[in-house]
Amino acid sequence: LKDISIERIRDEFIKIINSENPSSGIVMLQKFGLLKNIIPELEEGIGCMQSGEHVYDVWNHLLYGLQHAADKKWPLTVRLAALFHDIGKPKSRREETRIGKKKYTFYGHEVVGARIAQKIMERLKFPKVEIELVVKFVRWHMFFADTENITLSAVRRMITNVGRENIWDLMNVRICDRIGTGRPKEDPYRLRKYHSMI
Repeated sequence: LKDISIERIRDEFIKIINSENPSSGIVMLQKFGLLKNIIPELEEGIGCMQSGEHVYDVWNHLLYGLQHAADKKWPLTVRLAALFHDIGKPKSRREETRIGKKKYTFYGHEVVGARIAQKIMERLKFPKVEIELVVKFVRWHMFFADTENITLSAVRRMITNVGRENIWDLMNVRICDRIGTGRPKEDPYRLRKYHSMI
């Protein structure tokens, strides 16, 4: 791999991401010791457990999110954002104990993740336009909290953050995030409400 140009590696990586089964491709890269030479940051998610609604560690969460984007035939930028959206979690994970129960927090993981995603894509020499879009999706994928407190002005701010032409792709990244938690339902009430507000 050290003797192969970065552009060639990027092109082959894109073929994996755009394939029908990209999650298997990423697993094979890891299994054969290639991933650590291309995107070592992804391997940090292996065994990085989450709490709350997450069933999987960060690694599997990202793989399930990516695979859902592929199953839906969504574009490359959505697939990459699905793969990278929580890549900042291993670096931002903190352990807390509440009422004798261990819990993990990941405050600011979307900001950390956006920086990591940018570094990865710049290293692989992706076009600037694609880098900016994926970084935006990673940075803003945590775009809503309590359903009852979502305001139209907050929705407008989010549309301004990612651009009117990209808001539906951001919604799709959020769906990938949800599916990656191990929950089968794609459009819960919160997402449907946000959808209608947009």
